[in-house]
Amino acid sequence: MRAALVFLVGLVVVLGGLARGARADEIAPDLEGADLRVKAQTELRRLVSALRDNDQRRLVGVYLAFDASTSDPVAQVACDDDGDYVVVLSDAMLRLAAHVARADSYDEANASLKVEEYAAFVVRSQTPGRRLLPPPPGFYIAEKPAATYDERLADTLSFVVAHELSRLRAGDLVCPKPTATKESGDDEWTSGERRKAAETAGAVYPQSQMHRDDEAIDRALTVGRSERGAIAMLRFFTQFEIESRIALGRFTPAYLTLHPSATLRLANLKRAVEARKDASD
Repeated sequence: MRAALVFLVGLVVVLGGLARGARADEIAPDLEGADLRVKAQTELRRLVSALRDNDQRRLVGVYLAFDASTSDPVAQVACDDDGDYVVVLSDAMLRLAAHVARADSYDEANASLKVEEYAAFVVRSQTPGRRLLPPPPGFYIAEKPAATYDERLADTLSFVVAHELSRLRAGDLVCPKPTATKESGDDEWTSGERRKAAETAGAVYPQSQMHRDDEAIDRALTVGRSERGAIAMLRFFTQFEIESRIALGRFTPAYLTLHPSATLRLANLKRAVEARKDASD
């Protein structure tokens, strides 16, 4: 009994030493899904408040609905069962945004390529239908601390939401009965609503893809976000496309199905950002 007790005490000491030796920022973020949903809702409110009055009236009641899928990153526009405008994000997309934001904050501090490394890891390791994988253990060890994670997360979520909101503002999808009244249960995306959204997606995407990105980054910058989140997300998907051709990965996010050619989108986005900077000089 005494020997067992000594062993347990020793184990606790060793584990405690390991915990003290590891920095908190070496671990990929694991925010609760509810926290990420609140952050995304905050970005939608900021973006809608910056719309022109006539656009706010036309899109009255637009809200975020959350698909409970933790395996497939989804971001799209749709009409709900009541005919209201909706931006749909899956929980997997929220977590992807968090992981990309953390990787980009490390790249910012260390001139590294963690965003691309994470994309390569997902292509080679993700199993379709399984929970989206975070970066593997040790992914951030021996790097400088990432001090900008919160800002990069806000930037990334703002761009993802702004891109979809720009589609609604441009009339890519017209919902029949938008109202300011939010119904109970609207936040959850039902299987029936998901089926209807899939039926309309073919007509909504990928038309005017580049123009929507241009507008999205303008809207994100207007509400005080930076372009880093947009560029980081498209860096991830650009590398994902490259790695998929090399490794023949089995996993294809729905986001890429609806938002193709991340490589072209990234190049166009960088040009738009540079043009905006030149215009402001």
